[in-house]
Amino acid sequence: MKKLILLLIVCLCGFVAPAANAQISINIGDRPYYSHGPGYWSGRAYYVWAPGHWRWRNGHKYWVHGHYRVR
Repeated sequence: MKKLILLLIVCLCGFVAPAANAQISINIGDRPYYSHGPGYWSGRAYYVWAPGHWRWRNGHKYWVHGHYRVR
């Protein structure tokens, strides 16, 4: 019985240790204003960066990418 308990402890320690080193990385991929900066002039209009955000449609969330818009 002691050998069974010892074997169980060794097995559990072997599976728990690698899980402690696990890492999670989440990237959305919507980089802000890399082409023009936070704002730029085009003719007489000044465009500013509107960052990406989550929006609801038909009961589901979806990602709206960032874009330039007239200020």
